Amino acid sequence: MSALLQYNKIKYECTCGKWRTLPDLFFCRQCFKIKCDDCSCREIDVIFCPRCLEPSSPPDARLKKHRCTNCNDCPNCANVLSARTENEKCYLLCQHCRWSSRDANQEDRDNIRSWPSKENPFANELNEVTAYMKRLEKIENAPKDLKKGKSKAWSAFHLKDKFGVQQMVEKRRKQLVPEVNPIDVHAPTEAPTLEDEMKGRSDVLRTLDQVIMQPLTNLSESLLPVKVALQGRVLVRCDECERTLVKRDFGVATYKFKISSFAREFVPDIRLSRPIGELKVGQTSHVLLSITNLSLSPLDLTLTPQSGERTIQCSSDPIKLVLPSPKSADSAAPGVHAEQSDVIVFRQHNRVGLRLDVIPSESDLSSPVLDLLITYSQDGSFSHLAASEKILKPEESGVDRILSARLRIDLN
Repeated sequence: MSALLQYNKIKYECTCGKWRTLPDLFFCRQCFKIKCDDCSCREIDVIFCPRCLEPSSPPDARLKKHRCTNCNDCPNCANVLSARTENEKCYLLCQHCRWSSRDANQEDRDNIRSWPSKENPFANELNEVTAYMKRLEKIENAPKDLKKGKSKAWSAFHLKDKFGVQQMVEKRRKQLVPEVNPIDVHAPTEAPTLEDEMKGRSDVLRTLDQVIMQPLTNLSESLLPVKVALQGRVLVRCDECERTLVKRDFGVATYKFKISSFAREFVPDIRLSRPIGELKVGQTSHVLLSITNLSLSPLDLTLTPQSGERTIQCSSDPIKLVLPSPKSADSAAPGVHAEQSDVIVFRQHNRVGLRLDVIPSESDLSSPVLDLLITYSQDGSFSHLAASEKILKPEESGVDRILSARLRIDLN
């Protein structure tokens, strides 16, 4: 029964031609196209700490090196370290492996924020190199900025040196030009031998996760508390019209969406309602599907089996249905033809069950795949919703749109 609700057996075709499951797809209400992760843009909306949920702006996160100053993780098991107070001073303790900051020979601190972290010993030298490169960039871009008029420094090259103005300007310019001091090159050093490395190595072996969390710590040094890395919450945009598809509500701890354009809210949801029996060559087998309408308006859809070289043959005719919306009071949907009543297995509010007949061949038994084409139209509710959000013009709202979606069902 756990395989009946697996979305990986039914995949929809995106606008870019890739096949994805329905929960991984979005729907643009301006382009009226299905979008996936590859054909949509993602942007960082909020940067926050996953432990204390404290938000940070991008400049603050850059200054803190994308680490939280309040929260620490255990360097041994990567669990949360809790603070314990003793004699008006606090130390960090892990509730899982019982590791504490005292094991690292760290003295107790007055507050949690004062715990040190391993710094790069070449940080000052790297800052000098960065500053040196910025000065070189400023000198190289000075003639270009002067031609474009971006430089605010006043120039007096066009004046004659009758009153000594030119000498004053040149002297002033030399004072404004930053001094460039060349950086000394590192002298080559001999590589340490294996005996030298084994002398200072401790008997305790470290795992790969511990080395990744603190790559600057030598084996002879004790592990320090690890600052928790900040995470970013993203919003999704359409790559064509740049409209927002998914955006969370204000607040880091909230789970509600301010804007949600998931494909399951606009495209009919198709699942396998019964397990598929053994497929035999030349014999008719039944594939039972359930179609659910999760949109805000009734859908008039047509289900057409597709035939191809790598797809299994389906003997069923195109099926026409009218599915009501979930908020509709009518449990029965009109518009079902009498000759297709044997195809419909059950009907329950906005969900209907169908039976399709397939005839596999010898080449289809290795990887049986069934392709379907869904053509559905809505009564203008999507357009009304888009017009209320100023996505469409008012005269374009209320117009029925015929949309289509291709899906592939794995019958294994």
